[in-house]
Amino acid sequence: MRLAGTALYGVYGREITGRSLSEIYGAAADYWRSELAQVVRERRPSVGAHNLAWRGASHLSLLWLRLPLSSNGRDVDMIMGFDVVLGMGQVASGIKAA
Repeated sequence: MRLAGTALYGVYGREITGRSLSEIYGAAADYWRSELAQVVRERRPSVGAHNLAWRGASHLSLLWLRLPLSSNGRDVDMIMGFDVVLGMGQVASGIKAA
């Protein structure tokens, strides 16, 4: 994980920037490897929902978006993600209406 937002600290209970998929997701790492491999292979965005029961938090779900990025315009060499956690109550996003 190259960079993770600070709001994810509350979900994972620690800083996840610089950690591998296995370190972050444990038993769910294979799920993420498959999803990310699909983004790279198809060079298309992907979206989904993932329950956090594997973290002992079955009341939380993650809505996620993964966007392929390419430094040469052809090969996917980075993936940008956006996650929304549902079930944590009201969370301020920092985004305000104009």
